[in-house]
Amino acid sequence: MTQGTAVRLRHCAKTFAGGRQVLQPLDLDIHPGETLVFLGPSGCGKTTTLRLIAGLEQPDAGGQVLFDDRDVTGLPIERRDVGMVFQNYALFPNLDVAGNIAYGLKIRGLPRAERDARVAELLAMMHLEPLAERRI
Repeated sequence: MTQGTAVRLRHCAKTFAGGRQVLQPLDLDIHPGETLVFLGPSGCGKTTTLRLIAGLEQPDAGGQVLFDDRDVTGLPIERRDVGMVFQNYALFPNLDVAGNIAYGLKIRGLPRAERDARVAELLAMMHLEPLAERRI
């Protein structure tokens, strides 16, 4: 398996229409291969941060999203090579838990054995192994 990509946010803030700031300026470093969990109350910026990384949102002026040392701030989602599973599972209700986790890896063309190993690793990390075959 590959080691992954460093993800860095530099001075990323997000303000929506009407001046409502949903994300205070944020500097974040995620190291290659590191798994990170965002925890916090509703409205604190967890989803907005993920949307900035994926390219579904753009940061306010001056913010940068970097993959390794490459600035991808203006790069559209389809060119970022990022998978994202939304909070609402309705996107893939026909798949089981493992299938939802594996979907992005499959689309990227990861070989089956490598994909299965990564899914098993993530399920174990989250203590969700018993739910792997559960229909959503």
